[in-house]
Amino acid sequence: MSGNKLWSGALPTDKVVAIYILITAFLLFFIPDKSIGITGKLTVKIFILTGIVVLIAVDLRHGSRFTHFLHLFYPLLLLGYAYGETALLNHIFFSKNLDPFFINLDDRIFGFQPALEFSWSFPQKWFGELMNLGYFSYYFMTVGISLIIYLYNGQYAEKAIFIIITSFFIYYLIFIIFPVVGPQFYFEPPLSDVPETGFFGNAVKAVQEAGEHPTGAFPSSHVGMALIFLWLGFKTSKTLFRILLPFVILILFATVYIKAHYAVDVIGGIMSAPVILFLSNKIRNLFSI
Repeated sequence: MSGNKLWSGALPTDKVVAIYILITAFLLFFIPDKSIGITGKLTVKIFILTGIVVLIAVDLRHGSRFTHFLHLFYPLLLLGYAYGETALLNHIFFSKNLDPFFINLDDRIFGFQPALEFSWSFPQKWFGELMNLGYFSYYFMTVGISLIIYLYNGQYAEKAIFIIITSFFIYYLIFIIFPVVGPQFYFEPPLSDVPETGFFGNAVKAVQEAGEHPTGAFPSSHVGMALIFLWLGFKTSKTLFRILLPFVILILFATVYIKAHYAVDVIGGIMSAPVILFLSNKIRNLFSI
């Protein structure tokens, strides 16, 4: 199969994934810690790019509902990998974490540290569970919104997934440039501790222990992406929008309550969401030419 045919059969999402993989592969050569094996990291990227090419070829030659579904949704499986990698790449431009700047900014704006005072002021178990419920709902949104859109309006699914993936990648590039780890990593116990809650508190801790990394605090991609999910929900179904809205509101507060973010991170997430959504749409138009 010729390269031109593969390129024409590639989805815009394939192209943005490949470009992001190549950008981060290039950045690997500039990481300060040279003891980290770059060869292994590059091998993983080659494997991913090869898998994308194979998937495009299979979908073109033996296209079925399953291969098309896999072709649409595989980028979502790469998000955890890409997010974790930002913790490896985020000291190329700044050698030290920028948390002191954002801590000072919170002090100047609010006169105190919301990331510390919020949970101390509301230690009730029911309130903590509510906050953790909101935060935990975010983990379902990325795949859940994509699946709902796919089932509700299949023709819009490719564009929606492109917007989601590209928006995440833009946030990840920001995290690589500006290293901010957030209160849960920057503060030492007991300052980093949050009140003990129940099921959802334990669920959030389990997910964080499995996939959280000291990276990605500013701007809050949890907040920014939640707002983008809300916009996609609005474009798909007013009912979906109304279901998502209370969870998105909870996320705005929960990110600070569980000390994942400083308050200015939330402000940054709110302000960045429309800009990143605009950029994602523009990039898709470019790749669709």
